[in-house]
Amino acid sequence: GAPTIDRMPLETFYTEGICLDLRHIPPKGNIEIPDLETALKKDGLTIKAGDAVLLCTGHTKRTYGTPEFLTDFPGLTRESATWLGKQRPALFGVEAVSPGTVGSNNYAVHKVCAELRFTHIENLCNLEPLLGQGRFRFIAIPLKIRGGTASPVRPIAVLEP
Repeated sequence: GAPTIDRMPLETFYTEGICLDLRHIPPKGNIEIPDLETALKKDGLTIKAGDAVLLCTGHTKRTYGTPEFLTDFPGLTRESATWLGKQRPALFGVEAVSPGTVGSNNYAVHKVCAELRFTHIENLCNLEPLLGQGRFRFIAIPLKIRGGTASPVRPIAVLEP
């Protein structure tokens, strides 16, 4: 029942963003609600309705080019994805191939996104330079694939002086 990519407003993908430092979460670890709250507090950030919330776990730097890249990443749980969705972001982004850890968490997080009507971007990289920068402009326009449930994007973070 979630809207397809061609029916999602472009404002979803052209918005303000923040990046949360979750690099302390181990591979295959769960990102819990207190982890998100602590990361926000640490950098004095808040999630505004319509934001892009990027989750920097260090996964890309740790495992890119290895078999573990596809399996050994931290991820959200149903509960933390629900908490995040209730903050009303437009989207969130992860460095891994999925937003939840391999197995039931992954399916649950996708389901929460559909239920709460927010989306996510997978396979992000170079998030570390955004840490501690505060708010920035986030742009990641998808292809207009009729009936599509996903699309490639080329994400850009613009740090404004």
